[in-house]
Amino acid sequence: MLVSGFMIPYSKVIKCEASDTVKNALNLMMDWKVSCLVIVLDDKPTGIITKTDMCWCYQNGTPLNSQIGDIMPWASGVKKVKSTMDRDSAAKFFEKNKLHHALVVDENEKEVGLISALDISKEVAKDARAWPYNRHEDGKLHPVASH
Repeated sequence: MLVSGFMIPYSKVIKCEASDTVKNALNLMMDWKVSCLVIVLDDKPTGIITKTDMCWCYQNGTPLNSQIGDIMPWASGVKKVKSTMDRDSAAKFFEKNKLHHALVVDENEKEVGLISALDISKEVAKDARAWPYNRHEDGKLHPVASH
């Protein structure tokens, strides 16, 4: 299964501006029940802020009126995976980079979606439940070839 088959389309990804406040970002996460937000600056994704980042803010006493751009981990940049990457390669990329979320881009580096470690694990679970069938890249089930 390719990443494009189970990603969240970019049009449905919840975003906030780097100039938004921590309080606004928290409210967006709670209202939409999401574990991350894509941070944009001039309509370009510049980072991903997560619940873990918000816990760090709380632990360090970051004022709620602080701007997201001031607390966001800028140095790491936005980690990206290609929409044509297969699920297992994406899982390895997540593990290698210690990620929970990544932006999905097409061959022209245009944002097309977002995936999380949870999305990957849900896809793995679908394959486990599908036995004795295999799911191909098209997402359809095919019987396992007997030897």
